[in-house]
Amino acid sequence: QTPTMASAFVAGLLGAAVRTLPASALAQLQATGFTVAPDFLKPAEVELIRSDMAALRAEGRFSAAGVGEASTNRLDGSVRQCEQCFLFPRVKHCGGGDQAGRTLLYETLDSLRDALQQATGQPLDPLLTEGLYARYPHGGFYRRHIDSMPGTPQELRSFSYLLYANPSWTEADGGLLRLHSDGGAETAPAGAPPSFTDVAPRAGTLVVFRSDFPHEVLDTAAERLAVAGWFNAPPQGSAGRRKLIAGLAGALAVGGAAKLALGGAGRQNALVGTGGG
Repeated sequence: QTPTMASAFVAGLLGAAVRTLPASALAQLQATGFTVAPDFLKPAEVELIRSDMAALRAEGRFSAAGVGEASTNRLDGSVRQCEQCFLFPRVKHCGGGDQAGRTLLYETLDSLRDALQQATGQPLDPLLTEGLYARYPHGGFYRRHIDSMPGTPQELRSFSYLLYANPSWTEADGGLLRLHSDGGAETAPAGAPPSFTDVAPRAGTLVVFRSDFPHEVLDTAAERLAVAGWFNAPPQGSAGRRKLIAGLAGALAVGGAAKLALGGAGRQNALVGTGGG
């Protein structure tokens, strides 16, 4: 069997399981703004995703990750050292790679989005889900930031999600996700004592947090693989504008899901992936 045939066989055995979060994890999300679910993916599922990542990288689909939204996106090696490969919108990025792994991932994210919407009561637009593969090399990092910025298309982001794919991770490998709870945003409040939670990027671990929750990726000492993305609220505005956004969601994306910003034609923007923990 070729790797793709073997992956498809494993995917068939695993099936399209409905994904949800334990009640305790949902309670933590509501209380603290973040939740961590170890072993959300089975080892065989992690391997399918790793196979897709490896195939896409061999096809040259990964590129250096920038910072900022579409109109200001730039490379800044002092803020972020990472490669990324976009997975959404599906109509643009669904091809290539290992399709068994991609199908599994898309189904998992759809189910997770629906579970979050039902549990939190926050409407989440399926057309505007964003996601990418993030590969941090040895010496990679992503300094403190938030994923949702008021006054930009990013303000539609409600929840950020991370799925880790590092089966042999050890403490010596570094690359912890640090979730800051000091009351600040992109920077800590002046004089505030450090307050944070560190999460190990072990294979199968899911992290979900409010997209305005400050976080960072600490320096890595080994390759670090993750799926990163965002579940977005529906755009506000007239029914006609909403219909237009739905129709253009795939075609107008630049890396992330299309966003026709709330202020009209003069503020039409698409997101470039600006996270990836």
